[in-house]
Amino acid sequence: MKYLHFTLTQNGVQIGTAAVMEQAINAAKGYAEKYGAPVSVIGHRDDGKEKEVIYHPDGRIEKIWELAQSSPFCPEEGMTYRNAGGGEYRCEWASGTEARMVNTKSGWSLRAHGCRIYFDGSIEWDYSTDGCFTHLVSPPRSRKNQTGKGR
Repeated sequence: MKYLHFTLTQNGVQIGTAAVMEQAINAAKGYAEKYGAPVSVIGHRDDGKEKEVIYHPDGRIEKIWELAQSSPFCPEEGMTYRNAGGGEYRCEWASGTEARMVNTKSGWSLRAHGCRIYFDGSIEWDYSTDGCFTHLVSPPRSRKNQTGKGR
């Protein structure tokens, strides 16, 4: 199975074509951001089948796995990554393709198993465990009693 070419559509109107997947995805990203509407990238295969990916203005890529191959990936501690399904996650620690990831907006923390990266730098994982909310603010300072000494 091989992709012959890619068609880009926005609001049901064809806006372009590309011969290379990376070019199609990058063009879709540009159009989505510029015009504020999702862009579909349709891959036309040599077996007559089509696969579609949707690039959203906020950077989410819906169904990227339909077109692109991902590679096993070990996130780097302290780095923030864009999740292919949406959101940004900071890596707290990693070992192989397993990592503790924290959503930078909500504080949701999870253990990601089977981390993978796509050509555009977005990441995803096979499944997650141990999800919980983490504190996004500093812990309260200890109060001093009337003598000025800590409790």
